[in-house]
Amino acid sequence: MFKELVVSDKNRLEYEIIKLGAHPYAKKIALRGVPLNIKFKGIPTAAANVLKQEAIASGIDAAVHMGTAGCEVEKTDVLICGDLKGFSRLADRLKIQPFGLKDIADEIDKILKSPIHKILHIRDKTLTFEEKKIMAIINVTPDSFSDGGKFTELNAVISYLSKLKEIGISLVDIGGESSRPGAESISVEEELNRVLPVVQLAVSEGFIVSVDTYKSKVAEECLKIGAHIINDISGFHFDEDMPKVCADYNAGVCLMHIKGVPKTMQDNPKYNNLLEEIKYYIYESIEMGLKKGLSEDNMMIDPGFGFGKSLDDNYLILKYLKEFESFGKPILVGLSRKSMVGGVIEKPVSERVVGSKIVETIALLNGADIIRTHDVEESLDMMKIFNFYNRVCFKC
Repeated sequence: MFKELVVSDKNRLEYEIIKLGAHPYAKKIALRGVPLNIKFKGIPTAAANVLKQEAIASGIDAAVHMGTAGCEVEKTDVLICGDLKGFSRLADRLKIQPFGLKDIADEIDKILKSPIHKILHIRDKTLTFEEKKIMAIINVTPDSFSDGGKFTELNAVISYLSKLKEIGISLVDIGGESSRPGAESISVEEELNRVLPVVQLAVSEGFIVSVDTYKSKVAEECLKIGAHIINDISGFHFDEDMPKVCADYNAGVCLMHIKGVPKTMQDNPKYNNLLEEIKYYIYESIEMGLKKGLSEDNMMIDPGFGFGKSLDDNYLILKYLKEFESFGKPILVGLSRKSMVGGVIEKPVSERVVGSKIVETIALLNGADIIRTHDVEESLDMMKIFNFYNRVCFKC
């Protein structure tokens, strides 16, 4: 069942209430500042009417489409808003109700009783995220937007890996096909020719190796030689064989959202409900993985900054990134030097380091666990400060 948590922010709640077609009076819910808001999608009208009444009886509230009470719509989204005790009472009351409402009760119980403890199983390793992590980008491409051509020679890769090891970076992401806006796809053979030598080298040097590919054949060849993570910009939507390949090797996967394909994704992207659409896409990706044998703990997620999003879209995702924690999975973000930085500070790619560190810090504050970056030394300083800030506390 698809559900999403919505931040208790007046503008955010009003937006969701308007989108689900509620009566204008329902916007008053947004003024109450309650601690928990859960939205369930596509609830049949009969169930939604009972759900709303039970929410009110539990001392909390629910917004539904204005045609729900008169059964003028077949289904409605339901946004429930209240405190933890009210949600607990609601879950208990729903367990004895018809129309499949016990399933909603179970979902509420999961949210109330399951603290978020993010881990990532990758083959024979387990990553934990008490402290946030850096993923160094190695693009073995001639045409990536920021570092195209930098690592096309193996000697340059050897030198860079040596530097990463020296400063304590253990996680690298290797890509052989550019996914910048307007990029053309390349063949499996060409991509393998680019990435296999670098993957083999990084594995031999003891790095945790992520491979940035949406092609299952590329993923399998890289996993055969020891890669740990597949970073799929399509979240399994481009290649139906990808989930099974990853499951066969017990690999970690990063499931990203993209609207369209790299070549055309920035051609005026439009959303009816930005955050809901991104979260539902990721929900579908997770379901695909589970059906093919991946475990919940094999997967992390990425909302896909810059992949079919406008400037405002990117900053709305950044502002409400914490909502993605409802998946209970590590959150990876790739913000480094992107146009969302340049679009605000009006500087070229080469002058976006400071801007990148600012948006990366905001992402960390809002729930990100892994920062995928070109500028590792600057990110390392940022991460040391952030992790210290997270640890510091009064001595009692």
